[in-house]
Formats: sequence, structure tokens, C-alpha cells
Amino acid sequence: MASFTDIGSGATPLEIRDLERKYAALRIADPGRQSRLTASISAHGQQTPVVVVPQAPDRYVLIDGHARVAALEALTRDLVDALVWPVSEGQALVLSLRFEIGRRRSALEDGWLLHELIEGHGQHPADLALALQRSASWISRRLSLVRVVPESVQAAVRRGQVPAQAAMKSLVPLARATGAHCERLVAALEGRPISVRQLATLYQGWRAGDAEQRERLVDHPWLYLKAKDETAAAEPPPEPTEGARLEALIETLVSIARQAGRALRRGALRHASLPQRRAITASWRQLAPLVTEIDGWLTEENDHARSRHPRHHPAPQGPGSWDPHHCPHPATVEELGQTSPA
Repeated sequence: MASFTDIGSGATPLEIRDLERKYAALRIADPGRQSRLTASISAHGQQTPVVVVPQAPDRYVLIDGHARVAALEALTRDLVDALVWPVSEGQALVLSLRFEIGRRRSALEDGWLLHELIEGHGQHPADLALALQRSASWISRRLSLVRVVPESVQAAVRRGQVPAQAAMKSLVPLARATGAHCERLVAALEGRPISVRQLATLYQGWRAGDAEQRERLVDHPWLYLKAKDETAAAEPPPEPTEGARLEALIETLVSIARQAGRALRRGALRHASLPQRRAITASWRQLAPLVTEIDGWLTEENDHARSRHPRHHPAPQGPGSWDPHHCPHPATVEELGQTSPA
């Protein structure tokens, strides 16, 4: 398979009408983000080329950049700057997933793409694990999401009605328990958007309810949420525990670190001024030992907990876990290639 560095970097202007967008459904719609992207392209022009592969003379298959193409169409533009990759569609899809071309995918979007590669391009899961440098379990977990979540529910995620994070946290376990209730719940949302918190509330209520309560909840989710909000408004919120505060702080730290990593992959450090690079490097040198110290405290506390409960074995870290020892120094980060905001 061609590597990322084997692919040329020269952008070519192409007619938008010559693009086939057969893989648009592998991405989740985000109307708010699409509006911001359209405004950005209107003000500053297309900053990052889309990725295509040749299909026939003067015809191309769009691999990455569906949001940018939609934004250009909304602005009545006829041309799009594109990188033409001289590889097959399957190879291009693998490369886009391996090197995270475009915005970061959710686990469900990973599953859609893997399912397309297996069912549409005849690739074997073991070969994909090798090509993507991922474990077989990583491949299996994401494929299982596509298989367990009903198609009607996946469609709601695709069009942006249900957030991907909400689907992962609430709808996937609900579908595993009973796919019929999962479908009925999403259908009863009546096309209205729902938040991660609201869907988590519904799933928690479903788990806690008996058979009759579950039936009422999946058929009338908005009524259930209204009743919960009215009850919560009448009661003072409980004080968060120290453990809950620490959990929130660590989650925030992980989120910020991931955002910083994506900015580095986009080339933010490369385009920073010398004073900015110095400030970024200085801040990192203050942060790195603090992360190491936190890691030491966590290790010590977990070792102490295991000594008191020797039969307890914490779950191993998954592929998405953050190891502070592997945080790159900003000055040593190598760009994998130009990433895109869409």
C-alpha cells in the first residue's frame, strides 16, 4: 500500500460537478460547524485542499472534504482545490483513516468506514488492523457498533439529530440490551435534536425502571425529561464529591491535551511566530513535570488500592488512552501532512 509520504502535495483546481460523493454518509452532519466553515471560506477562501482519487477521465471520487465542497456550493463556487491521489478508493480510505485526514472521527464513524472497506472493498479485518497499525480488538469493537446499533438510529446520528458521543454512551448499551427499545426511543424523539446529557438521563431512567416504566419512557421521552427537569428544579443539587471533582479535572486535562495534539498535527506550531514558539515551549516545560507528578500520584494511589483489594484488576488501557510519558515536545512534533478542518 502507498504510504502517506508517497502521495503528492500539489493541489489541482477541479470542477465540483466532476466529483462523486459516494462516501458522504460515512461522516456525521454538523449544521453549526458547516455554517462556521462556510463563513470562513467566504472570508478567507479554501485553505486546505480536498482529497480525491481518479475514477474516469475528468471524473473523481471525493475521499475527504465533503464539508468544504458543500460550503463552496453554498457560496455558488464552481471549483475546488483538490489533491489527486494516484491510489485506489480503498487505499485512499485506509490512508485517510490511518493518518486522520480531516477532522477527528468518532468511534461510530470509524465503524462505518471499516464496514465500507470490508463490505464494499473486500478487505479483511486482519489486513486492516495491520494497515492501520491498530489492534484486532480495536477493529472488532468499532465494527460491533455498526452491527449492534439499528440502522434507523445510525441514520439519526448521521444527520446530526443525535450526537455521536450520546450514541456511544447511551444508545449503544441500550441497543445491546434491546434494539427494539433503542429504535422506539429515537423514533419518539420526532426528529428533534437531543443533547448528550438528555440522552444519558433517558438511559439512566430506562435502566432504573421496571418493564412498564421502560415502555412509557421509550414512547414518551420528552415527557419523561420534562418531569425530571421539574423534579430537579425543586431539589437543590447535591455537592460533588472529591472523586467527582478529580474525575472532571482529569477529563478536562485529557480534552485539552487532545485539542493541543490536533493543533500540532494541523501545523499550528510551524506557523507560529518565534515568540509564540518560545512561549509554547516554556509552558510545556512547566506542564510536563506536573503531568508526571500526577501520574506518580495515580500510580501510588492505585497500587495502594490494589494492596487493599488484591482481587481487583483495573481494566487495561485502550487505544484511546492518554499516556503522559508519550506527550510530544512541541519542537519535536513531525507533521504527517496537511490536515483539514472538514
